[in-house]
Amino acid sequence: MIEQILRFDSTDGHGIYGKLRHAHPQEKSDKLILHIHGMTHSMNHMLEVMAADYFTAQGYDHYRINLYGREKDARNITQSSISTHLDDISRALAYFQDRYEHIYITAHSLGALCMLILNPPNIKAMSLWDPSTDVSHFWDVTDALTHMPDAQAYQMDYGNVFLIGEQMVDEIKTYTDAECLRRAADITTPVQFIIPTQSIFLASPHAAPENYKAAFGGPFTLTQIDKANHTFSDIGNQRALLDKTLGWLQQH
Repeated sequence: MIEQILRFDSTDGHGIYGKLRHAHPQEKSDKLILHIHGMTHSMNHMLEVMAADYFTAQGYDHYRINLYGREKDARNITQSSISTHLDDISRALAYFQDRYEHIYITAHSLGALCMLILNPPNIKAMSLWDPSTDVSHFWDVTDALTHMPDAQAYQMDYGNVFLIGEQMVDEIKTYTDAECLRRAADITTPVQFIIPTQSIFLASPHAAPENYKAAFGGPFTLTQIDKANHTFSDIGNQRALLDKTLGWLQQH
């Protein structure tokens, strides 16, 4: 098993980094899982690394993108927005679609919202892990944001404190629950939602995952993991997440 760092040029002059792991170094796989992390995560967080370990052991090549990073030419999180995320993911997809016959997507939190927006073509199936629909309502309910106008940024307090740019906040405001449901109707790719019963987004009850059962234009399944949190970090939760994801991807 080998892992390599890939770099793509972004449309705005930054480097886009990610890690590609091959399941079988001596033979080319025709199956790739492209993973998109959530806000404040990266390609090196435990959830992302465990996913790479798990899926390559199942015979899939696995690529996990970094939507910001510490490389000299990478953008940082305050320079990131929904627009930059969509552009960067699109660049990675364009590269891999010429190299793999079957491409699957897993995406966590804000990464999952990006997939609802992007709706990329020629994807076999997607598994979206606790997707962050209607984030602005969640922020309002939890009082998570403090505006810092001099820095053109917001302090985001999730227990740990992060700075995110004004553009990110402004763009996220446009993806209300109603807009997310509207976009789901355009998606014909098979989609799985995996929702932890302790999801942070349950603070937004009007954005209930059950609302999506009739929303998607293609096959859809809704799965819950009992006693799991947003990052699926409690004992056994990450394995349950990955097992349920694999079961869905293998159907397609």
